[in-house]
Amino acid sequence: MGAVEDEVVIRFETAPSYREFFERCLVANRPCILPRSLISHWPVEQSRAWASPHDGSINWSALKLRYGSQTAPVVVIRTNAHGDEKEDRQEMTISDAIDLILAHRTDPCNIKAIYIKDWHLIKQLHSDASGARDPYVVPEIFEDDWMNNVGAGGDDFRFVYAGTAGSQTLLHRDVYTSYSWSTNVVGRKRWHLFPPRVVAHLRRFPAVETSPMVPDIQTLQNIIDAATKGKEYSELHKAWKAVQVVDQQEGETIFVPSNWWHEVHNVGECISINRNWCNAVNVPSLYRSIEAELEHVERSLCDVHEMLQSNNTQGEEWRKEFYTLVQDVAVQDAGWAWDGFWKMVLRNLRNPPTGSRCRPDAKWVRTRILPLAQQFETRQDAHWLDASILDTARRCRQLLEGHME
Repeated sequence: MGAVEDEVVIRFETAPSYREFFERCLVANRPCILPRSLISHWPVEQSRAWASPHDGSINWSALKLRYGSQTAPVVVIRTNAHGDEKEDRQEMTISDAIDLILAHRTDPCNIKAIYIKDWHLIKQLHSDASGARDPYVVPEIFEDDWMNNVGAGGDDFRFVYAGTAGSQTLLHRDVYTSYSWSTNVVGRKRWHLFPPRVVAHLRRFPAVETSPMVPDIQTLQNIIDAATKGKEYSELHKAWKAVQVVDQQEGETIFVPSNWWHEVHNVGECISINRNWCNAVNVPSLYRSIEAELEHVERSLCDVHEMLQSNNTQGEEWRKEFYTLVQDVAVQDAGWAWDGFWKMVLRNLRNPPTGSRCRPDAKWVRTRILPLAQQFETRQDAHWLDASILDTARRCRQLLEGHME
């Protein structure tokens, strides 16, 4: 609608080289849509195993047969007689979830939509000893992936999403401002994208960084349409001027950059392959995001801070308990904090996830990461947390300075 030129979603007609993608999308932090040719070599694309041979819709029976014993969170949206919606989320086997979806096809009853979300298909596939090959191969422009460069059994950010028409993911940004990419294997999605420069306008109180964000596009539009002049959500119209509405077709892949807030709707039945990821380009953004999250947690625990400080009889030792608690709360909320962050950085400095052709050179990486390691060593919490965290950050610094074998 009102996006500035260097924010407009790029639609590539042919798959770009890594260098072009690096410069135009990664460094520029700019979203793009990539063509079907990007995934032409994927087993799931060549076989069309996830698509019905009759009408091209999702082949739920094939998914149940192949992956039925796997598990995933399933969101079921139900409506009552007054049209009010209630969302239930529970862990289910894929078999049970698909049975529910097939029943919904013939008799929707009071169910509006069903969505299999955050399905760790690849991780579970690798652990079931079946020897089956992966349904896809990571495109080379996404190979420099620090978040998923983990050993067998490690946590990952590789997901499959499969849902009925009307299923959706409401307005959010990806964990700690990580990147994401999403490929529609079957079906279509509609995306609403907001650039980082308008994020404050989405808040209830724009000047307050911890203020709640508007929960979804429908609420945003309702508030704007009501033309209310109150103090809450007073700048939504400014954010709406910058929104981009993107229709992602079957076979297309979308790249969502750091700190772009977005909402996603499945136009019809849709199954997609998704990853959250990061690398040296946006690791500084992740670092700042973790800092902000920890500051928010510290403020929310101010009563605990005062209690520990007042009850302390051993000098400054209470700080160790407090900062450890802050880390634990952040991990519960977002999955990881300093320990996970620095372990990820060290792992990828030692063993890059891809060859030199598909990642920036070592000097460029050094300029991005070394200041973070140096700054971390000056943080107060770094000296009260488990010593291994600071040690890991120091190892990163030493590697970047060239002092480590």
